Amino acid sequence: MDLIYSLPLDGTGQDQLCWNKLEKRGFSVKSFYHCLNPPSLRFPWRGIWKSKVPPCVAFFTWTAVLGKLPSIDNLRKRNMVIVNRCCLCKNDAESVDHLFLHCKLAKELWDSVLSSFGVSWVMPCQVRMLVDCWQGGLGRQRNSLIWKVIPHCLMWCLWRERNLRSFEDLEMCSQDLKLFFFPDPY
Repeated sequence: MDLIYSLPLDGTGQDQLCWNKLEKRGFSVKSFYHCLNPPSLRFPWRGIWKSKVPPCVAFFTWTAVLGKLPSIDNLRKRNMVIVNRCCLCKNDAESVDHLFLHCKLAKELWDSVLSSFGVSWVMPCQVRMLVDCWQGGLGRQRNSLIWKVIPHCLMWCLWRERNLRSFEDLEMCSQDLKLFFFPDPY
């Protein structure tokens, strides 16, 4: 509605009916509604279930994309009394999106992996958008089996590290975590 109210009207000229958005049959409330509120991102089913990863990893990714992993923010929504702090960066609140995309340690890992492919990329704001964008690929990597499983594996490694820190009181440094995910072949 802000868009409608932001249009200046000078009161001159003849009014006329015109509509050329999406609907071939002419204006409808439905077509106007879809222009104002575009359909949400389609769910990236193929990027999750058609990947060559073990079923438990695909299920994990599916749960992450839905935002239903038992991260601290989700546990707090279920009335658990727990301090909301990311155990990886120890700075920000822990959410699924923070843990896998915006946490300092996650960014380091993503940057390391992407730079090894010669890719410079701006991280999307949500895990769902990441998986959806990743399906489209980036140039020649698009058809690579390794490229297709990177989000699954990287998020799995981050979740594993998060759980080791939270429940086992064990912690890998960022360099060891990078080597765990992307071992040096030499």
